[in-house]
Amino acid sequence: MSIFRRSRGAARSRPGDRTSIASTIGAGQIVAAVAGLVIASVVLLAYQFVSLRNASTNEARVQAGIIADNVTASLMFGDREAAADMLRPLHFATDLMSATVYDSAGQRFVSYVPGGQAQPVQDLAGTIRVEAPVDYRGRKIGRVELTMKMTSLRVGLLRYAVFLALTIAGALAIVMPIVRRTRSRVARAERELDYLAYTDPVTALPNRRATYLRLEHELALPDARLALLLLDLDNFKVVNDTLGHSAGDELLRKVAAALRDAVGDAGVVGRIGGDEFAIILAPLARRGAALEVAEAVAASLRVPFPLEQGEVFASASIGMCVYPDDVAGSTELLSSADTALYAAKNGGRNRVVDFRPEMTFATQRRARLERELRKALEAQALCVYYQPQFDCSGRQIIGVEALVRWPHPEHGFVSPAEFIPIAEETGMIVELGRWVLQRACHDVAGWLRAGMPELSLAVNVSARQLREPGFIDDVTRALADSALPAEILELELTESLLMENVDAAIEFMQQIRAAGIRLSIDDFGTGYSSLSYLQSFPINQLKIDRSFVQLLPQQGETIARAIISLGRGFGLTVLAEGVEDQAQLEWLRAAGCDYVQGFLLGKPMPAADILARFAADSRSSAAA
Repeated sequence: MSIFRRSRGAARSRPGDRTSIASTIGAGQIVAAVAGLVIASVVLLAYQFVSLRNASTNEARVQAGIIADNVTASLMFGDREAAADMLRPLHFATDLMSATVYDSAGQRFVSYVPGGQAQPVQDLAGTIRVEAPVDYRGRKIGRVELTMKMTSLRVGLLRYAVFLALTIAGALAIVMPIVRRTRSRVARAERELDYLAYTDPVTALPNRRATYLRLEHELALPDARLALLLLDLDNFKVVNDTLGHSAGDELLRKVAAALRDAVGDAGVVGRIGGDEFAIILAPLARRGAALEVAEAVAASLRVPFPLEQGEVFASASIGMCVYPDDVAGSTELLSSADTALYAAKNGGRNRVVDFRPEMTFATQRRARLERELRKALEAQALCVYYQPQFDCSGRQIIGVEALVRWPHPEHGFVSPAEFIPIAEETGMIVELGRWVLQRACHDVAGWLRAGMPELSLAVNVSARQLREPGFIDDVTRALADSALPAEILELELTESLLMENVDAAIEFMQQIRAAGIRLSIDDFGTGYSSLSYLQSFPINQLKIDRSFVQLLPQQGETIARAIISLGRGFGLTVLAEGVEDQAQLEWLRAAGCDYVQGFLLGKPMPAADILARFAADSRSSAAA
């Protein structure tokens, strides 16, 4: 049995274990229907009772009125026998209890009781008692009083109640199938909503919400000990961009299946983002077991995945954190696992990184630098330095490269190697690049107005800037605002940037060249160059990467010479960067390199120092 096995019933329970709507909707509808019918029946019975009683009362009044008309003469002449004969036909009245005629003094004159025997008088609620005056020419000479039983009324009311009961039963017979169908549909809709609420539709894995709820559930168990693995696919965006989103979805499904197979019963796999997955390993007996699973997961993704468009490799960076060894709660667990994941991606990707406390300091510093960089950018607290570029033979300044610098008020100058990646990841590089371009164009235009000769201005372009639809407008606006001639500006693009989308890159470069702006390929030789594409690129210059220059003259001559020859063959100028030794400069001069830049000849400096250096060089030339 796996050391991670745990009761699945508890683990798979939905949050709150709520009573489903479907389980209550049937009973609720039936109760509501029955209650409604009962209330309606009671109202109808009451109405029927009142109606029947009123009808019986009116009938008794009519009978009393008829008797009063017929006994007028008998009452006037005191003929009791005649009056009795008038009352005798009342034996046909089935509900009659008694009929009595009173004289003008209120004395009983004559009475009739069915069967000849007086019946006990019932309460008013069970009888109907009516009176009718006996008049002669407007003078009251007596009265007639009838007392009726309510037997017929009760029988009629009972029949009506039976009818209502049958009606209710029929209505329920109709309602029940409808309720069952409604309940079935609601239950099906509930299942679908439950699936959508807790399941990722692409991979059928638990989604972000379900994964985090499961994590909270595991952490709440007594003596909880678990490992959280956060996994991010390397270069998944390339698959989406090159093969399409359908291929990306297919890859995600295959990756999900591979993760489930690699994890097995050891834990739960969930998809928490576009190409991000989380793996909860619980319960955890030892840290080494979690590392073994993490390595198995990484290994399962190092094989090619067959897609309709071809095979694709989907390696992943994995960050791991263990509770409670490393952290004390869910928030810290997620944050620390993400920190380890970030370290895995920065460390070259396609690897597993176990969280260490010192990583937190690096993450905190990065978060702090991100906030402070944003504020510095808003306050324009950054500055542009310029590294001179020289003619390889005459060592005359022929141009400058604009480099952004961040003078931090507390920590001094922050290395570009630290804050540029932050700007790239957060998107601030677009605004930062736009500001550098505007500042550099303004400075160089000012130098020209101050009497300096024309110098080329090289400005780096990031991938994020190139993807911005308004980037070309930013470039032309910077030239127009500064009045800098377009032929002085040179945009530096990297090989990898150009090869991401060759067609789009060529279209962009043609627009830039049509505006009179120069183009160069930076760090040439470090990417995946293609000579067939290189001859299609409308560029002006190749820059030999410093990694090759630093090996000169003892090593690297073959690559450096090949790049110089390639540039000459395509009619391009070649610039070597990172020249820090005299021997390197001599070799490059002898090999026919056109231009150089590096600490040997000039470090990056503020705009004012460039002016001062030019003035010093001018005085030296005049003195010579």
